[in-house]
Amino acid sequence: MKTINGLRHWAACILCLTILSGLTGCSPYQMQGIVIEGAVSTIRIVDKDDPRLTEGFGIPMVSIDVTLDPDRLSRKPLQRALTDVGGTFAVTVDEPGAGYLEYTVRIVVRRDGYNTATHDLLLPGSNQRLLVTLVNGEDTYKPEPPSIMDETLQMGEPYMP
Repeated sequence: MKTINGLRHWAACILCLTILSGLTGCSPYQMQGIVIEGAVSTIRIVDKDDPRLTEGFGIPMVSIDVTLDPDRLSRKPLQRALTDVGGTFAVTVDEPGAGYLEYTVRIVVRRDGYNTATHDLLLPGSNQRLLVTLVNGEDTYKPEPPSIMDETLQMGEPYMP
């Protein structure tokens, strides 16, 4: 009887490891999308087969800033991405379970001559894309002030050995 229970234990461990390795995947998750001109500056999550992703002309050289957990002290800014000549972009999110687990992100999409689009949302799934529209015009976006923790650490740098 002990042998069967021992086999079940090992089989359960192997099953858990297989599921865990499937969640982490071989390559990091990439949040993908396109930036096009529109009547209003917005960020929407759409299916990867949505026809609006191929309509219109993409805006090149748009900066995409993404911050994980924006409302926490432990927020984590990701590396800035730029759109290519077709307006498409991909932001690598190298976090465990990204694309499967729920992560809150703040996305800020900016370019000179356009009004900024910003939105807090759940990280889209791997079968979804971001559809960003920017409207021509004056940019009225004001970046949020640095966190109290970052500001305190920065002010204390001259006094640290």
